[in-house]
Amino acid sequence: MLVPAVLTSFFVILLIFVIYGFSCFMVVHGQRAVVVERLGVPQPRPLQPGFRVILPLSMAKETVDLRQKQVEKQSSVKTSDDAFINIAWVLRFSVINTSEAILAYVYKIEKPVDQLVFRVENELRQIISGMTLNEVYSRKDHVADRIIADQATNALETGLRIDGVVIEQPLPPPQVQEAMNNKLAAVAKQQAAIAEAEAERLRRVGLAMAESQSKELQGQGIAKQRMAIAQGFKMSFDMLREAMPEASMVEITALLMQTNQNDMVTTAASTGKATVIFIPLSMGPVSQVANLLPHDVRNQIAGS
Repeated sequence: MLVPAVLTSFFVILLIFVIYGFSCFMVVHGQRAVVVERLGVPQPRPLQPGFRVILPLSMAKETVDLRQKQVEKQSSVKTSDDAFINIAWVLRFSVINTSEAILAYVYKIEKPVDQLVFRVENELRQIISGMTLNEVYSRKDHVADRIIADQATNALETGLRIDGVVIEQPLPPPQVQEAMNNKLAAVAKQQAAIAEAEAERLRRVGLAMAESQSKELQGQGIAKQRMAIAQGFKMSFDMLREAMPEASMVEITALLMQTNQNDMVTTAASTGKATVIFIPLSMGPVSQVANLLPHDVRNQIAGS
């Protein structure tokens, strides 16, 4: 009876050693680190990825994920112009892959990620409280850069690294959105009215310039026409003085006026659309001039 009892005890002890031996071996996967304690004392070097052996009287305390993580939150903030808005933001962070940072992440505080998120949210509220609503819309990147600069040191104390902060588009309350939309609509309407008025001004300026140029050209044409008429009268006057040396200037002028009147009548009769107003002239001087003309010239004038 003694031999079976000894064999049973031996096998039990052997089984315990086998189980303990297997527990000393472990595989650490990529982008992870395992913090080991020996008799409750943290070991200074966490286990890196690969096949690892845990020394006797040691145990794996915690497996730390070294991959980048992100936290998405939405916070209610107040701007300097007393606008309450909801703003969504994303925090990207990771545990620094050094022994000191990994141990600080595991042992320094109980929930390092929650503390980092809390600090970032407070920093966000503090920065936006000094900005207007329009500045929040236009300077989101500035807010993110300030958060990273101000909280990077605090994150390092717990073994964390801030990889990025993304501030999304602010969401003001519905009444504020409606007011902003109305303001934008009013500005757009005002700009459209200004553009329309400017177009009308340019159109009128163009018409005025065109009319001015037209009047100028018309005046030049009238001036040239009158000059041509004057030159024609002068030539006719000179010819009549040469043909009738005994006639006076008054008589020659009267004859030219009468001839011009006859030409007007002829032109009006040929078109049928002209209106002619006659100013009575004394025919005395014309008759006297006609008596001074040669007989054939007088017959020609009489026939016309």
